[in-house]
Amino acid sequence: MPTETIAVILTELDRFFETTTRLGMLMKLVWHAEALIERDWLRYVLGDVVDTEANDPLLTCFEDETIHVVSTNWEALAAYGDYFQKLRAQCKHIVLIHVSDEWFSGGYAQYRFFDLVIRWNHSYLTEAPGVVTVPLGYPNNTGSSQRPVDQRRYAWSFVGQLKSSRYAMIKALDGFEPPIVAGTDMVKRITKTEFDAILEDTVFAPCPMGNATIETTRVYESLEFGCIPLLELRPTIDYYTNLLGQNPLPAFRSWVEARRFAEHAYGDRTFLLEKQAEVSEWWQTYKAKLRAQVHDAIQGPSRSADLQRYAGKLRNRHASIHEPLRIVEILRHQTTASLLRRLARPVGPLTRILADLSGCKLSTPGVIRQNRGWRRDH
Repeated sequence: MPTETIAVILTELDRFFETTTRLGMLMKLVWHAEALIERDWLRYVLGDVVDTEANDPLLTCFEDETIHVVSTNWEALAAYGDYFQKLRAQCKHIVLIHVSDEWFSGGYAQYRFFDLVIRWNHSYLTEAPGVVTVPLGYPNNTGSSQRPVDQRRYAWSFVGQLKSSRYAMIKALDGFEPPIVAGTDMVKRITKTEFDAILEDTVFAPCPMGNATIETTRVYESLEFGCIPLLELRPTIDYYTNLLGQNPLPAFRSWVEARRFAEHAYGDRTFLLEKQAEVSEWWQTYKAKLRAQVHDAIQGPSRSADLQRYAGKLRNRHASIHEPLRIVEILRHQTTASLLRRLARPVGPLTRILADLSGCKLSTPGVIRQNRGWRRDH
């Protein structure tokens, strides 16, 4: 038997016995960023894979069988390089969860130190064997309700900052009654409980884009409360189909088109109830499948070799290649109007890009998105 064949067989046997030994083994969840709004959703997605948790902003944990959560809003990914390298040297099985990467900030060469990567924010730039992309999910302390849509007061609602494509959404839906609209630029902050109560009384939940990309947590909050989300499409990207697969969520290339759909549907009680049931059933099924997918990926064989190959791509090793690619990727999420608004006030995007390039810390403990008032920034 050729030497190469024997080597392949031995490698596969090692992976088999390693995976078999690990089946059912519980892991420790290690938080390297504080005050994340994703904690509840992440705990749901991980399910029974985790038995203990630890906060470790100072990077002192070197235990095996650990899942490490980092946020690009907290620290540039490359800043963890030395820690990740030491962690890899001392551990047999480690998983990275990479959240808050809506700016596609790069540093993905760091994925090479892990056996699996689970991340937020879908992009072709991070598609690779060993990388599992999950939805943003709902923020902490989100409730749920399946109150029938024919028992809800508001045809549609929106509470949040007015920016990017949200101006077009407000203009297109103006006059579709009865609504509730509160731009947090103009009104006092509301509590999370108050926000949830609005969703529970809403039929259609328009979900315009967030800071940089189409996806926002509002989609998943709306689903938890039994609303019918109205999503955005772009000419070069069907984001939610790419992320979620085929789904029954209404998506449109313009908010005028969304208005026509919602206004027509609002007058058909039977259709509304059927659509709500279809969306709700799909969402519950999707969540269960996602949880099973994540469980199997964590308990399955190491994808370290795949991640090392992915990390070795030129675009992941050289910022000069990655930067123009990520800017084009962000541009794909914009409308013409939202892009013009960003160009008119470029300070925010430029600040973020420069911070990513310099590796600056972007947030400080205790400041990240605290819910002292529920300002809808996403």
